[in-house]
Amino acid sequence: MTTWLVVGCSNQVLLDGAAKTTVTVTLDDAPVEEAAVVFTPVEGGRSASGRTDVSGVAQMGTARVGDGVFPGEYKIVIVKSIDDPSTPPPAEEDQHEHTGRGRPVYAKQIYLVPKKYISTSTSDLSTVVEADVENEVTLKLNSK
Repeated sequence: MTTWLVVGCSNQVLLDGAAKTTVTVTLDDAPVEEAAVVFTPVEGGRSASGRTDVSGVAQMGTARVGDGVFPGEYKIVIVKSIDDPSTPPPAEEDQHEHTGRGRPVYAKQIYLVPKKYISTSTSDLSTVVEADVENEVTLKLNSK
């Protein structure tokens, strides 16, 4: 049985036991729009994710956008990339081909946020989500 908790006068619904969590991402002091932000628990458990808006803010969710993050320590991954326009698109017969990992073949990616942030093994970003408070995480990234 899943229990839902409505917090305040907002129409956002939090998962039972989850805390409202927002993340603000900037790169060289400019907001990062349309970046995927993923919280991966250090001790195991459920991850959470969100996508930044035009102001660089993501409403984090575990099952749905904005439904909260369970308390605990998390490593943070941020990905923002585009297809490399200099890479020709795959041939039509290759568009449905998959790599050995079951992923479709896509164009080469250009990362708009430094590549070190795309993996938990290389990212130095982390946070602790606390219970019963609104968690606000600010991530100030530098391109250098």
